Amino acid sequence: MTPPQGIGIPARRILSLALVAGYVDALGFFDLNEIYTAAMTGNTIQLGIAFVREQWAQLAVVGTTLGAFFCGALFSSFIRRRLPHAVWVLLIMAPLLLAAQAVRLFAPNPAAIELPLLAAVMAMQGETISRFGGVAIQTVVVTNNLLKFADAIVGRYLPNGKRSHATSGEAGRTTQADVILPGCAWLAYTVGAGSAALASVSFSLPLTAPAALLVLTTVDVLVTRPLEDT
Repeated sequence: MTPPQGIGIPARRILSLALVAGYVDALGFFDLNEIYTAAMTGNTIQLGIAFVREQWAQLAVVGTTLGAFFCGALFSSFIRRRLPHAVWVLLIMAPLLLAAQAVRLFAPNPAAIELPLLAAVMAMQGETISRFGGVAIQTVVVTNNLLKFADAIVGRYLPNGKRSHATSGEAGRTTQADVILPGCAWLAYTVGAGSAALASVSFSLPLTAPAALLVLTTVDVLVTRPLEDT
């Protein structure tokens, strides 16, 4: 069931984090020769294609991205278990984004450093908060959220849509949170990607925006406890 604070707080957190993920993923796509820093499904497909076609340079780039993402997930899982509150990982992500911004401005070959930094940041976000208002949501991917969104709409609004194995709501009927939260994640990811497209051509320091949003989200989580969402 949705916790007492309702869906306003979980929705706000999802919107901010999915906005960050869509923004960083899109900006990385522009900067890094159409490599995603959050969507590892697409990168895994590219890895297989590059191997079969013997495109070794592309294989190395995609493999580095996947490796950086995996290492970021390992680090985040390790540090999260040792922090008093998992949300502090978001504050570690912010300076990493600022470091990627500095690399973007001053390094002679920025992609070689920017790519693993951004991939690691996205993995850290995925490992940090994955439950919002009692609903499992990943803010760094979209596919599963679309499936959840569709299933929740059927379960709440269509006749005979109740779940045979009740996990939320009365008699298996999905709650408003089940419907709204995955939709928020999808919408915010889209808006984040569009914002990155604008920022990449009109803003000289585009990675400062998601870094600032991560800091604000951390403050929001710490101020509006309790948080069972980690």
